[in-house]
Amino acid sequence: KILLYAGNSTLSNPLAFIALGKIYLNTLFGQSAGNFSFSTKATAVTKNTYNSYLNLPLISNHVPTPAKVANLTDNEFGYFLAGLIEGDGWFGKYELHIIFAENDISLAYLIKSRIGHGHVYKIKDKRAVRYICKNKKGMSIILSLINGKLVSKPKYDQLIKHNYSEKFNFTINLPSNQITLDNYWLAGFTQADGCFYISVVQSKTHKTGFSVRLEFSIKQNDAVPLKQLYDRVKLGNLSQYSSGIWCYKSSGFKTAGLLISYFDKFNIFAGKYTNYLKFRKVYIMITQGKHLEDKGIIKIK
Repeated sequence: KILLYAGNSTLSNPLAFIALGKIYLNTLFGQSAGNFSFSTKATAVTKNTYNSYLNLPLISNHVPTPAKVANLTDNEFGYFLAGLIEGDGWFGKYELHIIFAENDISLAYLIKSRIGHGHVYKIKDKRAVRYICKNKKGMSIILSLINGKLVSKPKYDQLIKHNYSEKFNFTINLPSNQITLDNYWLAGFTQADGCFYISVVQSKTHKTGFSVRLEFSIKQNDAVPLKQLYDRVKLGNLSQYSSGIWCYKSSGFKTAGLLISYFDKFNIFAGKYTNYLKFRKVYIMITQGKHLEDKGIIKIK
């Protein structure tokens, strides 16, 4: 750290904290704001200093009105459904199963209503429900919605294995093998297996005694969509556990800002949407420096 007194000095360092007539410069910043190490002497901080230094996406305090499942176009709903199935669904012999967390049960019924066929069941001894469609007309609707919108091969291979193309007189298009941020696919995939996590951990380098992180993660057996996500956002990290499961994870504020910009436009639903709103609110607090204040930490907790 370099300590300079305010005067005629030319300040070339990108970030300065002004306190009691002194300027404290921190030259130890990395790209991830999750590991900030601020001088504990700094007590007055310009409100948007963090945004200007890190070039974080600007997020409005106003939350856009989320779309409803019933109001999505067939194309939008098809991308969402494809991502949802690739995240936590599978095709059996002319039937589809999708698992939902218990707090997303309302979404399971909305999916059933939108398709017009199928049933929702509580899974015994688990905090989850299952949507099942075995009706031929319902399955035909599902196929027409998701065809050409799958990203990787596992669900496509299930369709080929069970001869869906012959059964439904339908040409099954190959998966795209790519993720874009201009449709609902990632929203559906995140709805299935994504996690918005806020951590407040003790820290000796922060005046409040705590540091705050925003973590987004998705775990999957199939590495392809996670690798595509990593390649698309160019942030975070991808790893494989000893169990064979793959995990994409990022605790950087730049990733959080990028994802919030996406999910504000292509929203998720039900209980996971509530988790997202908390994640979003803490991001805005962080860009305003409120996570460096005692009252900010209390509010985040």
